[in-house]
Amino acid sequence: MSDQNELCNETACNALATDAHALPTYRPHYSSRYDEHAWEVAVRLPGVSRESVSVTVENEILEVKATRRFDLPAGWRALGQHEPTQSYRLRLDVGPEVDETRISGGLEDGVLTLRLPLREEVKPRSIEIH
Repeated sequence: MSDQNELCNETACNALATDAHALPTYRPHYSSRYDEHAWEVAVRLPGVSRESVSVTVENEILEVKATRRFDLPAGWRALGQHEPTQSYRLRLDVGPEVDETRISGGLEDGVLTLRLPLREEVKPRSIEIH
């Protein structure tokens, strides 16, 4: 899995754009971990509020969309480069083994953590020998 923050390709950005002045959309940094019970994904979304995060699963594709908005207080000016709004989009193929009805998540300290439980039929089982 890539840990690079990159601009989405032109086709993907155009699909998100609602007008000609749409913001560029970035792929956020993320990490993942897999065990016999679930897949856990941590997505870095610095400065993003809980209300501006959208997580959906459709056709085995998990999609995270988020927007960070920061407006300078009246009378202030930025000392460096300043992007008042930043859009993020991440799409991951979760496959048929994830139980979409039991996905949970939380946002804390700029990190969105998603837990994607596996379906019971794909979990490893011990077989008792008689």
